[in-house]
Amino acid sequence: KRKKNEDLFRLSFNHDEVGITQPTDSEKDNNNIQHHNQHLFPSCSGYTKQTKRIPTQQQQLSSGIICSSTSTIDGWRILTFRKRVGYGKQCYHRVKDAILDWEFEAKKGRKSMGIVSSSSDVSTNLGTSRKEGVLGTSRRRRRNLLATFTELPFPKPLRSLFVVNPVHVVYEMNDYNPNRTTDDKYQCTLCSSTAYATLSGHLLSGEERVTVLFSRDKQTKKDEVYIEILSFSRAAPSMAGKLIWPLIGTMQTQFFLEELSHLEKKGAAF
Repeated sequence: KRKKNEDLFRLSFNHDEVGITQPTDSEKDNNNIQHHNQHLFPSCSGYTKQTKRIPTQQQQLSSGIICSSTSTIDGWRILTFRKRVGYGKQCYHRVKDAILDWEFEAKKGRKSMGIVSSSSDVSTNLGTSRKEGVLGTSRRRRRNLLATFTELPFPKPLRSLFVVNPVHVVYEMNDYNPNRTTDDKYQCTLCSSTAYATLSGHLLSGEERVTVLFSRDKQTKKDEVYIEILSFSRAAPSMAGKLIWPLIGTMQTQFFLEELSHLEKKGAAF
């Protein structure tokens, strides 16, 4: 166990704000919650110092996904994708298992992208409780060292180029209540969240949080399941990171939309 903890501390992240997406109590940050229209979802530690004065661009896609984008004064690009993906406790637990597993692959023609595990399953403890000021708890067998990948196809007979970037899970929080207050329409009952941060060698710097939320619509009495993907990103400090940053926006959005689609399918009834 001691060696495992030492290995975790030896990880080299490529930015100094690991945990920026860590969930915080919603009622402590009401201004930012209303600003980002996410009264159901937990806020995060990065909002209070990053986004209070920055306007948000928001749009709803035909698929029912609500997207928002924010740029901050110190270079963070904050993307949020939210969608209702199903109903009932079983759907919530299926999506929860999928977000904690992380792995997925999306393929369109010759192009593919996704997340793979780059280590064997290990049992880890990522913390004890939010009250004690740590990031969360996980005593399940999880793949914590991951890699995001994107395939860039070239005309035949050339082979495709795979861009692989290392990331590491930084917290898991299971079945918590994100706020103690409710609005007139919804009553939130359960959330589960997990996040990874970028390691040295990644072309971007930042963190991605995925949350599945189980709430009750007070009017219809239906138990609804929502997914939120929240991303803080900016150019990595490397020269390659700075060069690719202006070109990565569309691909980054496509990646998150494919990930959300994968999670929605996992939540569907068998």
